[in-house]
Amino acid sequence: MADAEKQAVDVRKNMARLRELRKAKEAADATLQASLPAPAPTKRKKKVTP
Repeated sequence: MADAEKQAVDVRKNMARLRELRKAKEAADATLQASLPAPAPTKRKKKVTP
């Protein structure tokens, strides 16, 4: 029983660690996206009529 509780605690710690890493990565990606220029809109191709 104690082994199962220890494993549950370890899993929760790992999940918290991964959540913090994900939040940090998302924040870094958001600042990177904000610093990049907006992508240029694509030009529409003209249809060729025979």
